[in-house]
Amino acid sequence: MSLETAESASPAADPIIIELTLDRSSSLLRYLEDAGLDPAEAQHWADKFREVASTPMLRQGHALVLYKDPETGDLRGLRYDLNTNVAINERGLGAGVIRTSRELIQYDIRRVAVAFQVTRSFRTAAQNHNLPEPVVYTLESAFSDHHLDELPTGSVVKLIYQEKVSRDGRYRLVTGVEAAQVEDGEHVMSAFAFRDEHGQPRLFDANGQELGEPQSLRYPVKFEYISSGFTFHRYHPILHEYRPHVGVDLVARYGAPVQAIADGRVETAGWCGELGRCVRLDHSHGMVSIYGHLSRISPGLQAGSWVSMGEVIGRVGSSGLSTGPHLHFALEKEGRYVNPLTQSLGVNHQVSPRMRSLFEQFKENYLAMLAKLPDLGGHFHLGISEASASSGAAGASGSRLAPARASRHHGRRRWRPVRTALAR
Repeated sequence: MSLETAESASPAADPIIIELTLDRSSSLLRYLEDAGLDPAEAQHWADKFREVASTPMLRQGHALVLYKDPETGDLRGLRYDLNTNVAINERGLGAGVIRTSRELIQYDIRRVAVAFQVTRSFRTAAQNHNLPEPVVYTLESAFSDHHLDELPTGSVVKLIYQEKVSRDGRYRLVTGVEAAQVEDGEHVMSAFAFRDEHGQPRLFDANGQELGEPQSLRYPVKFEYISSGFTFHRYHPILHEYRPHVGVDLVARYGAPVQAIADGRVETAGWCGELGRCVRLDHSHGMVSIYGHLSRISPGLQAGSWVSMGEVIGRVGSSGLSTGPHLHFALEKEGRYVNPLTQSLGVNHQVSPRMRSLFEQFKENYLAMLAKLPDLGGHFHLGISEASASSGAAGASGSRLAPARASRHHGRRRWRPVRTALAR
């Protein structure tokens, strides 16, 4: 008996890949017709696309990839990025069957370390070293008291920031500054990313003081007008006597939401005599904000609770000594009332005593990483595995620096036309 060798099917040839960044907004149907597809076939692909993408349109600046058969030129599939998070994939399965799916774009997280010297100006040097605009803005905001563009020539800037890089290398999205150090020959300014005890990410200096301009709302409620201002000599409409009015009355509709003007801890949440239902928030540094005559206080709000800026703490009412719905809004500074219309809250956070030890560990690890960067400058990437580690002692101390280089694509045949009907 003779042995027969079974025939084996050869795999299909790799498709020709046409990658485009769209220079105009148009329908997928139009793009496919421009690519040479039969109108009926192009309509079929476009109809399946619209069912999943909920739009027939492709937007300028977005990425489109076409996969074409290298022998027949037929369309095998396509990929279109709806945004930086979601892509639409279409694949031809034969006999007119098309499978269309919505898929998440996959990203890897990595750290980027940058060092450079300032010559003409900080912004010029940052641009020369390809520092992303969000990172430049963050540094300018963090060191706003020092005016980075006034740094003397020869000042050294070192920083570490984090970015998300899509698996195909198409997108790089900055996710935040982790650490920065600026040395001008006489002073050293530092910034370290750290989540406070409430999970809020902030940038702190070496002493644990939050950097940047104090964040607060100008008013705690959307109001119609101010019925009474801050004064020490006001005629009380109910008591019929002159007495201090150490706040402002903001007339608003009954039940309007009242927001915390800044992060703080609840000092009081309950009945406050003449102010009726009220909330007092301690913002540290001797600053307290007061919200009176509320119709109700938000459920769960009690002494010791932590609230964030903009959080709804109650509703406008007319409880206590009040002639109509309004919010009595007041500020105390070190135990003395101040005019809330002219007084800036001026509160930045500090690392709490409970988190101080952990913050110091983070800081020391960041300082060790920054110390490895050369003063003369460079742009470096940290390994993906290292960047995926947490930004604390475990992830920072053993990191190695490698020069940044452009990502490359492997294992795919690619055709990049100089000019085509798709890119006009």
